[in-house]
Amino acid sequence: MQAVWDMLSDQKIWSLLGNVQRRLDEDVVRLMFIELFSRVKILEEENLALRVLLMEQELVDEDLYEVTRQAVREFLKEKDDQRAAESDFFARSGVPFPEWVNFKLRGTFDNIALE
Repeated sequence: MQAVWDMLSDQKIWSLLGNVQRRLDEDVVRLMFIELFSRVKILEEENLALRVLLMEQELVDEDLYEVTRQAVREFLKEKDDQRAAESDFFARSGVPFPEWVNFKLRGTFDNIALE
């Protein structure tokens, strides 16, 4: 199955997701979830390790850490709100979904078939 090898490259994953003409079968979706979960777990481990190091070395105190986390959370919420507004705009604009995907991946509205 070629999809198994496709999971080894971010570029190929984006290509699979970007091709709205291709139906994703359960095996491909399962592989993507496995890859995603693996990456999330690595990020979680790294985040906790860095937090422990920062606190243990007293480079950052707990209050500063929490204030920074709250600021990041607010920033990400604003960014998500902007993405939601953009998605709503394109949904109302009449731009066909394949063209919207092409725009999100390549920054153009060319009707070039996605791989």
